[in-house]
Amino acid sequence: MSSSPLDSNDSDLDSLFDEPCIATHPIAIRTAPPIPGLFVPPVFLPPELEDEIASECTRLYFEGRNVNQVMLFGRTTSGADADADDKDARMGKGLPSFLISLLHHLSDVLRHQVPDTLYDILFPPRGAPPRARQAIVNLYHPGEGITPHVDLLNRFDDGIIGVSLCSGSRSRWDLYLPERSILILSKDARYEWTHGIPGRTHDLVESEDKGQEPRLFRRGTRLSITFRWLLPGADIVGGPDL
Repeated sequence: MSSSPLDSNDSDLDSLFDEPCIATHPIAIRTAPPIPGLFVPPVFLPPELEDEIASECTRLYFEGRNVNQVMLFGRTTSGADADADDKDARMGKGLPSFLISLLHHLSDVLRHQVPDTLYDILFPPRGAPPRARQAIVNLYHPGEGITPHVDLLNRFDDGIIGVSLCSGSRSRWDLYLPERSILILSKDARYEWTHGIPGRTHDLVESEDKGQEPRLFRRGTRLSITFRWLLPGADIVGGPDL
């Protein structure tokens, strides 16, 4: 099991007394609540992969621009061949190469972390019908969040992957999502439960040692990358509202 990157990043820790409104901070938990279809596997992206992706996203989409969200699209192929180009195309041809690399890494580390049926939804096997995949990149500054919501039911299918980069944050379920962590929504977690990020500058998080006091973490600028499948026809501009 990989340890959380927070364990070795004491520069992000503040004294509880540094925050004047500490009583307003609910304590975030480190273990995913028992919501069917919610998975937060105990694996983290390598720091070098995080650095590469964050650098490319910043350079291509956010540097010098007054935007905080970018939507990208790709389409998988059925994968009749076994060469490298075919493997990339099965992840989503049209997505930038660094996101294809991220998907390959996620495919490897999640293989034994989620049920086989869910894995095949997230990473369709060779011979599966082509599908349209969306990657949405969001930039959050300290204090910013996203309103609780359910991803559009008439546009996106089951099986959503979210990755947190550069900073951690507390989720809608009072679950702390550390930097470089991976979140998966399926079944009830995708369709029946809202998810979101409260807008805060700090998060109060339970200690990994249950006998210790919770710790206050200062949020940094955070990048999130979310991969979603579009429903058939939802990728056609001007098509019917399914």
